[in-house]
Amino acid sequence: MLHVNIPTRAELEALVGHRGPACVSIYLPTTPFTPFTSETRADRITLDNLAGRAIDQLDAATAAADRAQRLRVRHMAELMTRLVDDDAFWANQARSLAVFVGEDRIRTFRLGNRLQASVEVADRFHVKPLLRAVTLRHEAFVLALSPDAVRLVEVTADLPAETVRVPDLPRDLADAVGRGSLESRSPRGRIQ
Repeated sequence: MLHVNIPTRAELEALVGHRGPACVSIYLPTTPFTPFTSETRADRITLDNLAGRAIDQLDAATAAADRAQRLRVRHMAELMTRLVDDDAFWANQARSLAVFVGEDRIRTFRLGNRLQASVEVADRFHVKPLLRAVTLRHEAFVLALSPDAVRLVEVTADLPAETVRVPDLPRDLADAVGRGSLESRSPRGRIQ
């Protein structure tokens, strides 16, 4: 199961409406598999590298700025470093990670779709890659009925299908339709 947290409409509107002298938007593909594998270490390194690129851009832009602005950039760098080092955060990931860093806070979203690694530094957040995750579903549930079994299967875009355990699920098709057997048929030969 993917651990996604897609932004709500209010969160998306807040991101779109935010303006400031330094807004960092980072997107990177992540692995949804077992935590603390070589892939998750690579994901952390990728985030650290992208954060470093963002800080370099901010440092270049604020080289002639006042001390307060340079301190805000240092605070943003610290927020990103804390995220890279947060083991609990990296324990559950999805297919991509979106990171938005403003001067006073950091906001992350685990997404079900796979995005390319990118970093944008501007006076507003770059939300275009986030829109697909908000507008499209990336998972479905299938109720599989057969004469011998009934099961619920979760299907995602990039992971193998997984059977979901449901208490009191019917044992088979006859149990699901409330019949002792499937022998009672309509004049056209269909199960009633």
